[in-house]
Amino acid sequence: MPDPVTVSADDVLRAGGAEQPVKEGTFLQRTGLLLAAGVGTLASLVIIGLVVKWVFYAPAVPVMPPDVDQEKARVIIENYKQLQQATLEPFTSLFESVVVKVLLPIFTSILGYIFGSRNGKG
Repeated sequence: MPDPVTVSADDVLRAGGAEQPVKEGTFLQRTGLLLAAGVGTLASLVIIGLVVKWVFYAPAVPVMPPDVDQEKARVIIENYKQLQQATLEPFTSLFESVVVKVLLPIFTSILGYIFGSRNGKG
């Protein structure tokens, strides 16, 4: 079996039609990407935590007895809907106050500043 051939990244780029090597971002851009990744990761963890907690707190689906009449079934379903909505409401308000009102503006501000700023090398 022949030895594997190692190809550098510059060779791959030249083969793809790139004439100049890829430049790394500026210090400000790299720092911004790290900050944005951190804020995005934190927002993802908050969302996953809220979903997992809601799954454990969500009310169980009611079991309908086979001999239930239509009016009782309607009342059971309506009660289940109200209970599910009452359980979901604190999680949606927490999501809005933490993710939408705090983390998302920070995330977009970081990206807007980093990639909207010019360093004069134009």
